[in-house]
Amino acid sequence: MFRFYSNSFSSEMNRGTDTIELGWIVTCAFIAVTLASLPYLWGLLITPSGYVFLGLTHNIDDGAVYLSWIQQIANGKLTYINLFTNEPVVANQFNVLFLLMGLVARFTHIPTVWVYHIFRVLLGIAAILSVWVFSKLFLTSPSARRLLILFLCFSSGVGWLFLDYGAPTGPVDNWQPEAITFLSLYLNPLFLCGLILMVFALYFLLLAQRTGCLRYSFFAGLCLLVLGNVHTYDVLTIGAVWIVYLIVLCVIERRFCFRTIMLSGLAALIALPSIAYQFHLYQIDEVFRARANSPAPSPPIWSYFAGYGLVLALAVFGGAVSVRLRESRNALILTWAIVGFAVPYLPIAQQRKLIMGLHIPLCLLCVYALTRGMERLPQFASWAITGIVLLFSVNSNFAFLTRDIVLLGRGQTVTHYVPYITTDEIAAMRWLKLNGSWQDTVFASPTFALFTPALSGHRVYYGHWSETPDYASKLREWFIFVDETTSERLRLAILKKTKARYYVSEPFANLEPQGCLSHIVCPVFKRDGVIVYELKFAK
Repeated sequence: MFRFYSNSFSSEMNRGTDTIELGWIVTCAFIAVTLASLPYLWGLLITPSGYVFLGLTHNIDDGAVYLSWIQQIANGKLTYINLFTNEPVVANQFNVLFLLMGLVARFTHIPTVWVYHIFRVLLGIAAILSVWVFSKLFLTSPSARRLLILFLCFSSGVGWLFLDYGAPTGPVDNWQPEAITFLSLYLNPLFLCGLILMVFALYFLLLAQRTGCLRYSFFAGLCLLVLGNVHTYDVLTIGAVWIVYLIVLCVIERRFCFRTIMLSGLAALIALPSIAYQFHLYQIDEVFRARANSPAPSPPIWSYFAGYGLVLALAVFGGAVSVRLRESRNALILTWAIVGFAVPYLPIAQQRKLIMGLHIPLCLLCVYALTRGMERLPQFASWAITGIVLLFSVNSNFAFLTRDIVLLGRGQTVTHYVPYITTDEIAAMRWLKLNGSWQDTVFASPTFALFTPALSGHRVYYGHWSETPDYASKLREWFIFVDETTSERLRLAILKKTKARYYVSEPFANLEPQGCLSHIVCPVFKRDGVIVYELKFAK
């Protein structure tokens, strides 16, 4: 039914672009990103009167961090700093992706959250197209490539059968967006940019190996250079995959592949500056170092197995068939699939981030298994089996979106943050933006504090679980502070510890200054229950 391999690599590379196939791929990608955008459209549609939808749903905390970075660039800078702490911050961070998003926001005056989603959509389509281009090195049949894109865009695992099991040990298609392409399309332009660079780095490295051409090594190095700046963890994955692949290649060809190794070394050398830059930031900035070392351990291996479900099962079959038939062209994707399960267990703090991209080789091997296994079946039977497998594999993505849509209807997210804030809170944010400087610390409720850096440009005492050092204890201090049983003296001690200039009081956690507090707080903004107090000792 499908043809996988051409007899001539050069004829494949010289073949003109099939515009019909390209149109089909773009259409499929557009449908995928549109479906992945439905929760945002729903959240906007059901926004209650007197409230503003913040534009984020599942990973609302990480999204708020990205918006703060974009806003700092939009305000006229070329770098950004961590505004989620008032501890000394040395690192002025430079990131090509957020620089580009910030410049778009600066020159178009489009709100940063809209810029964020525009890039999410565009990078989502580009990510699908990049995998399609990459797949041409392995799949010569347009039908096979179309099937690949369907699985890439929509497949997940069996998490929908275990919906009560979420983070940190449940099936990863229930909670870890890096693991599944559709969830990355739904949530994060940073992940999508990383995927594009990962795919093209391997694409050009493989072309360099197959042709011995220097320029492909140079292009691969450029991809790795940008990847090291944009999403550094992924360089470790690509490096591990390619090193193991070189070993496999030497074994297959029974020789030392000197030229390929030299070309690979050139690519690594080109990528080195961005890695060195991140290491420099790690060395000079204690807050940056603490963030990089914040624990994000990988779940048990079964969580990944369940998270890929039938796609993984078929990929294992495809890999076994490929090895039995000595299909050397599949060596890279088979290596990626195996190494991709190993790197998330390397002894580093941010382990589970290294799973990103694994869905791609699994989908390639899955499609290989389907086509090889059914090439002697009637076409109708082949498509029926393929359709059943695909339908079984989309349910987790559907359940993921449905859960977030239901939570939006309740004014909730999977975390303790809310997706809506009142227009009064927005007014308070605007007042803060027009008064003081970014160095003035704000002490507020969790959601208000989370979005203060993005919406007002001020830093906060606490705001994000990994950007804020010792976040849990600082969050606990806020809860103690607003507890009605807390003494005024303890409240005063907490305020002094925060070194805040402003405290934001909201109706659900209102501060009534009494006793010693009445002498050191002064209301400077008030609107229907939202009060911004300036702390006199902070002047």
